[in-house]
Amino acid sequence: MPNALVELVRSAESWLMIVSPYFDPWRHLRDALVDAREAGVKIKFLIREEQMREKRVIRHFRELELKPLALKRLHAKIYISDKQALLTSMNLLSGSRESVEFGLCIDRQRHPELYDGVFHQALNLFKKSEFVELPSPKPKGVPVQKAAPVQKTAPVQKTAPVKTWTPPAKAVASVSAPTQNAAKKMSASGSKADEAAIQRLSKTEAESYRLWRAKHSVHRVAKERQLKESTIRTHLAAAIEVGLIPVEHVVTEKQRNIIAEAVGKVGPNAGKGAIVKTSRGPVCYGEVACVLAGMKAPSAPGRR
Repeated sequence: MPNALVELVRSAESWLMIVSPYFDPWRHLRDALVDAREAGVKIKFLIREEQMREKRVIRHFRELELKPLALKRLHAKIYISDKQALLTSMNLLSGSRESVEFGLCIDRQRHPELYDGVFHQALNLFKKSEFVELPSPKPKGVPVQKAAPVQKTAPVQKTAPVKTWTPPAKAVASVSAPTQNAAKKMSASGSKADEAAIQRLSKTEAESYRLWRAKHSVHRVAKERQLKESTIRTHLAAAIEVGLIPVEHVVTEKQRNIIAEAVGKVGPNAGKGAIVKTSRGPVCYGEVACVLAGMKAPSAPGRR
């Protein structure tokens, strides 16, 4: 079901309607929605009204730049594009990928009457819904507080300096000296090897790699750099090729197997577009680039 849903989103060419009471998308679904929106696909999203009180749900809609509609007591799950419709028991929740779910995928050309019936049912739900205005994000920072009036009878006291917290001496001493020395030695060795490999990257690839090492999330890096996630994956593919990152840290085993099977059919030099089209599951260009880079990467046992 998760793969069928992602494939439905990626295959949409002009519009997409999503009816789900809950919304907590996993990475591949989030990437597919971003790619669809950036490709000009119009996305209409209907969610359970009560869920729009959840901060996490609001954050997802804001990050994906989606404007949801809401309906009270919604419990239907209908996912429909200009090519196919998916009726399923699965909610749009990350945890639902581990659940036993059932679904029926309807091709518009092969079953036009059934497809039209599902389309009109979904459309009727949207007609009953109401637009939800997402609250504006709260400004960061501490509000400025007014100073208390100075009493005439008491002298004005200076503001005490802010003290920084330092760990107690016992806590520092609890780590043995040999352990500290070994950790420093490993860190220095890893840093030297990493820096040598980083020199082989372009400036923008190196920046994406360092951010990924700090955040371990393509989505967060893309948001901070204000770039597409597919672009960040291409940067990380360069880091994979020089041995800085194992490909399994960026691409799941299932996606690697799908891509490897496609590469076996068309060859590694066929181009990312041909590999994506040949794949038997939803994969993106960035994931293909990472897997191809992993095939060229030097064998480095023990690498992070």
